[in-house]
Amino acid sequence: MRRTSIRIAFWLMVLLGLSGATAQDSPLGESWDYAPAMREVAARFRGRPGVVLHIGDSITYANPYSQWARVGKAKTPEDRVILHWMHLGAENDTDGWWLCRYDHPAGGRSYTAAGGLRVDEALAGGKQGLPPLADLLRQYQPQMVVFMLGTNDASAQRPVEQYEADICRAVQLMLVGGTIPILSTIPPHPHRGRLASQYNESLRRIAQEKQIPLIDYEREILLRRPNDWNGTLLVRDDVHPTAASGAVDAASAPTSTNLSSSGYLLRGWLSVRKIAEVKRRVIDRPPARR
Repeated sequence: MRRTSIRIAFWLMVLLGLSGATAQDSPLGESWDYAPAMREVAARFRGRPGVVLHIGDSITYANPYSQWARVGKAKTPEDRVILHWMHLGAENDTDGWWLCRYDHPAGGRSYTAAGGLRVDEALAGGKQGLPPLADLLRQYQPQMVVFMLGTNDASAQRPVEQYEADICRAVQLMLVGGTIPILSTIPPHPHRGRLASQYNESLRRIAQEKQIPLIDYEREILLRRPNDWNGTLLVRDDVHPTAASGAVDAASAPTSTNLSSSGYLLRGWLSVRKIAEVKRRVIDRPPARR
């Protein structure tokens, strides 16, 4: 029996080594349990099931962001189920991955994201003709929103207090309509590092206070590349994630090595896994009747 156990352990180690997978490759979790509060939000939802919007700036309005979802390698059965649930491939107003990458005729944006967008601009609307957040929510009636904005706010050196107030307004717009917000921290900023870090602390605090799910993209980057993210997971001296590095690109298998090489592979994979987690923990488990 002992020899059999040793052989099993050995082959598991070999398989893990071949795949490049490690325990590190599970997305970071929150220190709070968002599920009870989000089940109450989900109970108010009267929109279109499975519609998940991706709202953001040029880091979201980018073809590589959706590549792993669309054509990525090494998807699990759960990945395929959740992507089908999200209407992936429909390429219409139910498919959030299409909405965030499609080159809108207005130029400089998609249907849900725009280059250079700040949070205050997302609330007000008008950037390259992008509608205000409230109008996007009303038009698409999403069940969830992956929301990542702040890089351009940091570049513009907006005070943390203003940024935080705008994020709270955006989150509240989603919550009141029964839409589950999934906040994302922003990547490290090569020129406004301290301010971006302060923004991310605000995002974590808001997510915890409001008991909402969080993709901690900054920490995911720093976990893998604590000292050399600039030029590896982010384009050197630039605010955008990297798409490709050698043989690794945004559609590669999400192994430990690959997730440490392509910033867009990391972000796309994290979004798919987080949406699946939220659906499993919140939507598939409604609140108990009182």
